[in-house]
Amino acid sequence: MKPVSHIRYSLVRSIPLLVLGIFLLIKPEGSVTTFIRLLAAVLLVGGLFALYYTWQDSRNDYVDKGLHRLLYLVAFMLLLFAILLLLFPRFFTEVALFSTGIILLLFAVTQITAIIRFRKIVPIGLPWFVYMNPVAVFIMSLIILLNPFETAKMLAVFAGIICLFYAVTEIVQSITTYILMKKADKAA
Repeated sequence: MKPVSHIRYSLVRSIPLLVLGIFLLIKPEGSVTTFIRLLAAVLLVGGLFALYYTWQDSRNDYVDKGLHRLLYLVAFMLLLFAILLLLFPRFFTEVALFSTGIILLLFAVTQITAIIRFRKIVPIGLPWFVYMNPVAVFIMSLIILLNPFETAKMLAVFAGIICLFYAVTEIVQSITTYILMKKADKAA
């Protein structure tokens, strides 16, 4: 691979992530809503395509009527869900995070219960760090359940930091690789 094409491919990977990371850090509450609206747009396009192809397929004589009705139902459900996501993005963000909080709470309670049952069955002392994961998950689930939209903003900030870190390391790695490839070409 040529050094210039290597750095070009690396920049193609890192620049969108750099822009995304900056957007997530500057406007985390807007990024959550934007993500939900992008998801709604994808569902809307999928629903429109499903509706169009179902309508196109209805002209054929060999169409299975049951399958045809099912495809219409799927298309309308996609369209309905996309419209609801577009109209109420904050509600769906809170519902998704609330559901995540409940699932994490159940996982934490299950882990704590398993540790307690294990201690009753096996009479050995467990190290303190065995309790760290379930307690951390329990605390995290309570935070998510008590304030889901703030949690979504914090997750957006965290994702922005990860995107920026990845983009910067990708750029540094590509520049370093470019320099090393140039040195190898001169030596050869």
